[in-house]
Amino acid sequence: MSQGVAFQTRARTIDHLGRGQIADAPTAVSELWKNAFDAYARNVGLHIFDGDCKVGAIFDDGVGMNRDDVINRWLVIGTESKIEAFDAGPIDTLGLPVRVRQGEKGIGRLSAAFLAPATVLVSKRTGFPFVVVIVDWRLFENPFLALDDIQLPVGEFETLDAALSAFPSMTATLLANLGRGSDKRAKRLAESWKHFAEFEAGTVVPSTASVVQGLWNGSAPLTRRHLDEWDVTHGLADHGTAMFMIDLNHELAVWATPSEVGDEVELIKQKLYFTLTAFTDPYSRKRIDFNYEVYSHVGDADKREISSTEVFDIQELHELEHYIDGSFDDRGTFTGRIVAFGQDLGVKTIAPARIPSQRGRDRLGPFDFVIGTFEQDERRSTHDANQHALLLKQAEKFAGVAMYRDQLRIMPYGRPDADFLGMEERRSKHAGREFWAHRRTFGHVAFSRQDNPYLRDKAGREGLVDNRAFREMRLLIEQLLRDTARRYFGTDAPLREELMPGIMERKALQKEAADKARARRRKGMRQFLKEQAEPLDEALQRADSLLALAKDTLASKDRVQAVVLAARTQEMRVMSETLRPPTPPSRMGDLEEEWRAYRDGYQSFLDRLQELTKLSAQVDATVQAEDPKTLLRKRFDEQKKQLATQLEGFTRLIDEGLSKLRADWQEKRSADEDELEKRVGHVLEAKATAANLIGFLNLIDANRAELSDAFSAKYLAFLNSITQLIEGIDLEGAYAATEDDRAELEARLQDIQAVAQVGITVEIIGHEFETLEAEVRRNLSKLPEQVRGTAAFKKALHAHQALADRLRFLSPLKIAGYRSRETITGEQIADYISDFFSGIFRAQRIEFTATKAFRETAITDIPSRIFPVFVNLVNNAVYWASQSEERRIVIDFKDNKTIVADTGPGVDPEDVSRLFTIFFSRRRMGRGVGLYLSRVNLAVAGHKIRYAGEGDPRVLPGANFIIEFKGVRS
Repeated sequence: MSQGVAFQTRARTIDHLGRGQIADAPTAVSELWKNAFDAYARNVGLHIFDGDCKVGAIFDDGVGMNRDDVINRWLVIGTESKIEAFDAGPIDTLGLPVRVRQGEKGIGRLSAAFLAPATVLVSKRTGFPFVVVIVDWRLFENPFLALDDIQLPVGEFETLDAALSAFPSMTATLLANLGRGSDKRAKRLAESWKHFAEFEAGTVVPSTASVVQGLWNGSAPLTRRHLDEWDVTHGLADHGTAMFMIDLNHELAVWATPSEVGDEVELIKQKLYFTLTAFTDPYSRKRIDFNYEVYSHVGDADKREISSTEVFDIQELHELEHYIDGSFDDRGTFTGRIVAFGQDLGVKTIAPARIPSQRGRDRLGPFDFVIGTFEQDERRSTHDANQHALLLKQAEKFAGVAMYRDQLRIMPYGRPDADFLGMEERRSKHAGREFWAHRRTFGHVAFSRQDNPYLRDKAGREGLVDNRAFREMRLLIEQLLRDTARRYFGTDAPLREELMPGIMERKALQKEAADKARARRRKGMRQFLKEQAEPLDEALQRADSLLALAKDTLASKDRVQAVVLAARTQEMRVMSETLRPPTPPSRMGDLEEEWRAYRDGYQSFLDRLQELTKLSAQVDATVQAEDPKTLLRKRFDEQKKQLATQLEGFTRLIDEGLSKLRADWQEKRSADEDELEKRVGHVLEAKATAANLIGFLNLIDANRAELSDAFSAKYLAFLNSITQLIEGIDLEGAYAATEDDRAELEARLQDIQAVAQVGITVEIIGHEFETLEAEVRRNLSKLPEQVRGTAAFKKALHAHQALADRLRFLSPLKIAGYRSRETITGEQIADYISDFFSGIFRAQRIEFTATKAFRETAITDIPSRIFPVFVNLVNNAVYWASQSEERRIVIDFKDNKTIVADTGPGVDPEDVSRLFTIFFSRRRMGRGVGLYLSRVNLAVAGHKIRYAGEGDPRVLPGANFIIEFKGVRS
C-alpha cells in the first residue's frame, strides 16, 4: 500500500537560499537594487548609518507594496511574480517603459540576510497605508524548526509615527517564535530551541536565542533618524520601499566606522566601489532611467560614496586611441568599427573560427561587445600628456570589461579580480602580442534576456552558469581579442610595425629640430644685439647730423650740399636694412631689457630716416637744377637700383646657402648609404649555413626596415621643407609663430597652475560644502508641514537654493571627479539665466531676451561646464549694459553660432586680443578670471568662444560674444 507524502520544509531552508547563496556584500546589495528596478523605481540608494547598532537602509521610489502584496508576494519564496504572464492585473510602471524583470528565482529579497541578521521592511503603495514587516533571519538558522512554525509580524499603519509606536508589540510577535506561550505551537518552538541550545552549548559564542532577544528586548534599533532619509517620510513621494538592515555585517559597517582602518578595510571598500560603480550600463547609447547612490552617515556628516553619475561612458571610450565597438550575431560573426592609433579603420566583419551551434537548449544569441584602451607609454600614445595622465587615473577607477543583461550589471564581471576573458593569462605568455590588458581596458558585453535566455545566473548570483552558451560567448570574444591584437594593436600587428617607429622617430626628430631651432634663434638674437648695438647708436647720430644738413641746405639752397645730402640719405636707407632686427621670440628672458632698448632705438632711427627722406625730397624739388620730369626719373632709377642691389645680395646668399646645403646632404647621403654595411656587413664574412641562413636574412631585413623608417623621417622632412619653400611658405615666420605659441602656452600653464591652487582649495571646500548643503536641505525638508507652508520658510529655502547654485558654479575649478554629459537645451539655459539674474535684472531695469532660435538649440555636455559660461557672459553684460541708456541683453542663435550681446559700450579694439587672457579686466575691481575660465572650460570639450569679428553676426550695438558649440543641434 502507498500514500502521497509531501516534502517537509525546515526553517533553515530560508537561511540556505538567502545568506548561504550570496558571495559578498556588494552582490547582496546589487540583488536588492535589482528588486527596486523590477518595482519601477527611478532612484535607489544604500544608506549606512553609524551608531552602537549599525543600520543600513535601501530606499527606492518604486511602486511599493500594500499588505496583500507583502503577504502574497514578498513572504512567498519562489513567487511567480517574476513571470509577467502570471501577474494579476495591469502593471503600474509609474510612467516608465515596461521593464524586463531581472529576477529569476524569486529569492533576491533574501539577500538582506547576508547584510544583517535582522530586517525591517517598510513599504507604501499609492492609496494604501504603510505596511511594516520585521524579520530576524537568525530564527531560520535553527535546524529543528519547521518553516511553517515561524510567524513574522506584519502591520498596517496610516503614519510612520504610528508604526514606530507599534514597534514593541510587533517585536513581541517576533520573539514569540522563541517559544513563548502555552499553546501547541509555542511548545513545539520551545522544544526546538531547547535542542538547538544543546547543540550550540559546545561553542564559545552566545546562543542564537539569546542574541535575538538581546537585539529586540532593548531600545528599538530603528529610529526617526533612519526614516528621515526616505522621501516618503516627508511626503516628497507617496510610494516606495525602505528596507532597514539592523546590525550590519562587517563589510558594510566599516563605511560608518571611522576608527576602522587598514588594508583589509580598504579592500572591502574597493570591492563595493568596483562592484556597484557602473551598475547600469554606461556604454549603452540609450540609458535607462535608474539612478543609484551609496551614502554614509557618520555623526552629523553625510557623504556620498558612490553615484550613478561617476562613470566612464561610451563618449569617453570613443575618445580613446584604440577601441572596438560592434556586435556578434547568432552565428558568431562580429561586425563593428575598429579604431587603432587614433585612425578610424572603418567597419570590419570578422567571421568566427567555428560557428556556434544553433541547436539545443543552451544556444547563444546575438550580443554587443565594446572595448577600448590606450598605450601605456605616453611616448607611444597619440594622446597628449594631459589626456594620458587623466586616462591613467580613470583606468584606476573604471577599467574592466563588465557584463550587462538588459542594461543592469551582472556580478562580478568588470571587477579587478574578475578577468573572465583571460586577458592577463594570455599576456603572461606574450604581453606585447596579446595587447589587451584587463586593468587598462574599458568596455562591456551586453545582451538581453529575450535574445539570450540561456545565459543564466549561478545560484549564488556570482556570475553566469558555465554552460554552452556562456562558453561560446567567451570563446568568440577571446578569439576577437586575439585576432584584433595580431592584426591591428599588438607588437606583431602590421599596423603597429608600420606606424609606431614613424611616430616615435618623428616625435624625436621634431623635438630635436625644435630644440636646435629654439637655441639658434636665441643665439642669433643675442649675437645680433651684441653686434648691432654700436652701429645703431652711430646711425642715430648720423641721422641727426643729416637732418641738420637737410634743414640748412633747404634754407641756403646750396647745390653742393644737396648732392652730398642725397648720397648720404641713400646710404642711410641701405643701413636701415642692415640694422633691421629679426623677429624676436615671445619670451626673451635675460635679453628682454636689451631687446626693448634696441627696438626703441631702431624705431627712433626709422622715424629720423622718414623725416630725412621727406626733407631730401623737398631739397631735390627746390634746389636741384633738373626739370621735374628728369628729377622724377632720376629718383625712380636710384630707388630701383637700390632694390636691385638688395635683391642681388639676397640671391648671392641664397646661392651660397644652397651650395652648402647640397654639399651637406650629399655627404649625409654617402654616410647613410654605408649605414647598412656598418650594421650588418659582418654577416657577409660569416660562415653561412642552412641552419643560420634564416637568422642572417632576418637580421638584414630588420635593419633595412629600421633604416628605411629613419631615412624616410629624415629625408621626407627635408623634402617637405623644400616643398613649403617652393610654395612660398615662410618657414622662419611659421616657426616663430609656433615658438611664440609654445612660449605663450608655457606662460598660460604657469597661470593655470596658480588657478589650480585655487581649484585645490575649492576641492577641499567643495567636500565640506556638499556635506553641509545636503544636511541643510535634508533638515529643511524634515520640518513640520505647517512650517514648510509659511512664507518665511519659502524665502529661507529659496535663499538656500540660490546660495547653493552660486557656489556650485565653482565646480569647473574642481580637479577631481567625473561629471556626466547630458542634453542641455537653449530653453534650459535661458530659463536658468532668467532665474539666476531675476533680482539683478529687476534692480538694474535690464531687459533680458533669449530668442526662439536659441531656445530651440541643444548640445550634449556637462552642465557645470556650460552654465557658468553663460553666467559669466551675462554677468559682464549686466555691468556694461547698466551704464547705458538702453539696457538690453540678448542671447541669439544665427549662422550656427550662439551670440551673447548687450547694449553697453562694447570692447575697445586694442583690448580684443587680450580679452580672454587671465587677470585681464577693464571692470573696476574686476579679477579677469571669468572669460579666461569660460574659454578654457569650453576648449576642453571642443567648443570655441571669441569676441565677434569680421563676418560674425552682431545682434546689439555693444559687446557681442560668439560661441561655436561642437555638435550643436537646432
